[in-house]
Amino acid sequence: MKIVKGISTFIIIGVLCSITSVKAEITTEEYNQLREMFSEARIAIMTDEEKEMFLDEDLIRSEQYFEVTETANGTYNYTAIDSEDGKTIMEAGIANMENGISTFSSPTSHETSYKRIQIFATHIGGNVYSMMLHTQWLIDPSTQSYDVTAMRGDHATIVDGTQSGTQMYYKNGAYGYVNYSPNGTNIVKQSNGFGISMNLVNNASYYETDISATVTADDQYATVYGTYQHAVRDVTLDESKAYTISHNGFGKVVNFVTSVQDNYDGMQGVYVELSMAN
Repeated sequence: MKIVKGISTFIIIGVLCSITSVKAEITTEEYNQLREMFSEARIAIMTDEEKEMFLDEDLIRSEQYFEVTETANGTYNYTAIDSEDGKTIMEAGIANMENGISTFSSPTSHETSYKRIQIFATHIGGNVYSMMLHTQWLIDPSTQSYDVTAMRGDHATIVDGTQSGTQMYYKNGAYGYVNYSPNGTNIVKQSNGFGISMNLVNNASYYETDISATVTADDQYATVYGTYQHAVRDVTLDESKAYTISHNGFGKVVNFVTSVQDNYDGMQGVYVELSMAN
């Protein structure tokens, strides 16, 4: 279902605000639809355009859940798990986290948490799509350094200037946000994609990250790949940006230089195929 901005029951007009402050509301059904994909906190900061994107009946979505086991020496093991099982675990863990309850802690020398990665595509018009790659951690990883989240277009072109990113975190009983611009110091832009290095806020108990861009499908083989690469040890910003966007890289997106690649977990990615206009 799409948000219909022209119907008065879905519009709030602030009496003391200008017409530019008109904000679209959503129905309970639409809110529940969004909750299938996002946390309450992420929905709370969505723009009207994002809500329209994720409520579009033609939304293309692919997701993957991973069980994340941190070993005693600081490395990570990932196991792909069933989406329904992963969703149940994520929802329970987030609820417990917000209530101050520690979850999935192990009495041995490691901790197990869960990570959800989703990639979205909404058709804008012609061969143009709005894309988002979204990642949720259940609990905080022990290393909080420059993680890299990135997209690669295969037979698809990222429109320069449309790239952006957000890091959301939960700390001291409240959510905080860090925004990343298309021309900031944390972005790597190449002809076939881009990535953003996000320095995870220290001592938070929950993280969500996303990157977005407009993409043009070049032909019938158009595909967009996305990946989230976690730094398993401290790295500098420059080290985190030492990569090319390549199908040979981690998650078929991020190809770190040899001296840096062992600092990242090498986790799998996600992808969606884009259709050409008739």
